[in-house]
Amino acid sequence: MFQMFVGYACVLSVAVLYYAWRDGYAARTQRRANVNERVAYLLWVAAQRAG
Repeated sequence: MFQMFVGYACVLSVAVLYYAWRDGYAARTQRRANVNERVAYLLWVAAQRAG
């Protein structure tokens, strides 16, 4: 019985670590996409004023 509990605890800990990493990765990716979008808009506005 104890070995089964340890096995489930290991699986749960791996799942928690993976989901925590994935959530952090998604947040960083979203922030980076926002920065890229803002820079592209800034360059577009600058090009429109210059042209």
